[in-house]
Amino acid sequence: MTPARVIVAAAYVGLGLSFLASTGLLIRDFQGADWQAMVLAHSHLFFYFPVFGILALSAFYLPSVVFADLYWRHLRYGKVRFLIGLIALAAVSWAVAKWLDKPPRALWEVSPQTLAADTGDPPGCGGASGTPCLRAPMLTALARLRTEGQGRVGLSKFARSCKIDPMLELPDEMTKARYCFPADALLNAEACCRAQKRFADAVANRAADPTQRSLSAVYDHVFMPLKIFFVLLVIAIGLLLSARRNWIEQLYREHIPAVERGVIIGAFAMLLWPGMDYGYQQTANVLFGREGGLQLRLSLVIAPWALLLLFYFLRRLGKQGETIGQIAGVVTAGVAVLRYEDLNDWAVHLLGIGAQEWVIVGLLTVTLVGFVVLLWPWRSHFVPGPPPSPAAS
Repeated sequence: MTPARVIVAAAYVGLGLSFLASTGLLIRDFQGADWQAMVLAHSHLFFYFPVFGILALSAFYLPSVVFADLYWRHLRYGKVRFLIGLIALAAVSWAVAKWLDKPPRALWEVSPQTLAADTGDPPGCGGASGTPCLRAPMLTALARLRTEGQGRVGLSKFARSCKIDPMLELPDEMTKARYCFPADALLNAEACCRAQKRFADAVANRAADPTQRSLSAVYDHVFMPLKIFFVLLVIAIGLLLSARRNWIEQLYREHIPAVERGVIIGAFAMLLWPGMDYGYQQTANVLFGREGGLQLRLSLVIAPWALLLLFYFLRRLGKQGETIGQIAGVVTAGVAVLRYEDLNDWAVHLLGIGAQEWVIVGLLTVTLVGFVVLLWPWRSHFVPGPPPSPAAS
């Protein structure tokens, strides 16, 4: 499998370097403007990929080598199907990146110089001036979010819903005053919604101006398709390995324990991405407003994918262990659906802008443990069965 190993290694090293470069550029860009808060506020892009994304790449390295070798040498029309699949994934990645390139814009897309010069609307409002802000300075809102996110579990109560049904009475919540981060003041829901819209428009207008756009946003046109390609590639490899399980058991029997271990570690690493993604969604709701209803993000596709992998790759734990693992997966998925808002609150506190230093150290330690488990020389007692038919597709 040497050719497959070399090709997959080169591709994955390139992807890993792009993850590090994306976050490194952001840190360099905002080193004078609270880059820690900027990274954690957008942890789904700038913390997950250079940490858990690289762990997932490493975990899926051997499964990817097996997948590439299987299609290249053993399956009918495998070379053609392999190349067409890669081209299709690249095209879909580019299309999804273009689709995501739209408002509401994120704070990291605005240059640090522009953020530092922003004094709110009207200019110089808030603080000692005594002038109420129609829109607070952007860095002030970010710093307050960081402070409050560390001190409380979740920010969902501050994400005021701005979509009101004109045919129904005005909810009582709309008239109650509550702290509004985009205005840095206590406001009722209607006034806060106006401040949220002003904030979102101000960020979008500055991000749209090439002279006020950050370097990270400029190079994101390269990095974002690569991140999406990584996610789609890992999903595709996991699904296809599940579908070709019998072939793998016969043709790559000596690699099966390492493949299964990599798939399971990679699946758990990928599950942290939706958590960070929804942590950012709640942060965006607080700053830019929420339209109401269940908010579906593309990262949700990871949950059923990981559940499917658990169904297929827990067999080495024995029948009882496999059943327990599958039941636990289903129960966890049910709890995630029923306690959606609570999980988002904890995601903000532990995986998003509210993450404290000890949590970050803990996440890095989990990653290190993942690498140790992945690379530890486990012994295999696999007993092969009869070989598959060479005529199989």
